[in-house]
Amino acid sequence: MKKSLIALAIASAVSAPAFAATSNVDVYGVINMSVNFYNDQDPANSDIQVTSNASRIGFKGSEDLGGGLSAIWQIESGYNGDEANGTLASRNTFLGLKGNWGTAILGNHDTPFKLVGRAVDLFGDTIADSRNIMGYYDAVTTSDMRAKNVIAYISPNFDGFNAAVAYTTDPINSGTGADKNDLSVWSVNATYTNGPLYLGGAYSDGDGLNALGQDDNWRLAAGFTFGDFRIVGQYDQYDANSSGSDFNAWMVGGSWTMGAWVFKANYIAGEVDSCTGSYCDPDQWTIGADYNLSKRTTVYGLYTSASGATALGSGANDSDWNWPETDQVGGFSLGMKHTF
Repeated sequence: MKKSLIALAIASAVSAPAFAATSNVDVYGVINMSVNFYNDQDPANSDIQVTSNASRIGFKGSEDLGGGLSAIWQIESGYNGDEANGTLASRNTFLGLKGNWGTAILGNHDTPFKLVGRAVDLFGDTIADSRNIMGYYDAVTTSDMRAKNVIAYISPNFDGFNAAVAYTTDPINSGTGADKNDLSVWSVNATYTNGPLYLGGAYSDGDGLNALGQDDNWRLAAGFTFGDFRIVGQYDQYDANSSGSDFNAWMVGGSWTMGAWVFKANYIAGEVDSCTGSYCDPDQWTIGADYNLSKRTTVYGLYTSASGATALGSGANDSDWNWPETDQVGGFSLGMKHTF
């Protein structure tokens, strides 16, 4: 898990060194490709799928404005290397200011709520992404999202403590019209990182969640590293309004690093109150291993099995899977990831 995620800055550009006041641009990205073998796949789809797992390319930079103030910007786009398509500025894209007082941005970005969960997901951006269950249930989107129309503030680091708050006027606007009334959402987090220990908490509320049948969203997460071992955990609670059902979910996992190898496993379970549908008691378990060929290139393999989950790979931004949700479904994935 990258330390930049554990630090929970709203964006990697926030912590990047300031560029000179010129047209310098930093180009970065991730290519994450895998071949996946499914059982119990929908008969209309192949059991073997080539998948692009949240691959992206970005451009970012900053300008020194003097007096400790910098202008910062980022344009990040997702693309599918398997299908040869993508969308400009579909990922974290913003313009903002950074100073000793903290950072403020406007744009499209992961909510503070989402970032707390990203810090402890051992299988993020794969078919076993924790968002198959955590933060997504009964086909309803929660505040674990990349929100549009965001106004956000990120505090400086105070001896390991950080906080972030974001307000969105309309988090799921399709981009075809004006922001809609009564769809606002606000989200906050507080985190503490001190050596091997990570603690995070997040809360979201707003009319936009009520429109999705929810009242408010809560999240707690923790991670601890001792020697070559790391343990992580997460708990989510989604309170419903009168038109929805309460949902809670939890995750526990661990990893062991042995040289270039990282062996890892986790288990996730959830429960929807007063539920009689397909997604009432979802669960998922995963085992896998990474082999780091270098600091930038990793090959990996994993096996995951889920029941009642919305979809394998719901967090990886690829739509190559489908199956009857009442079934137990399994998937074996072999992949390669390169960061530049």
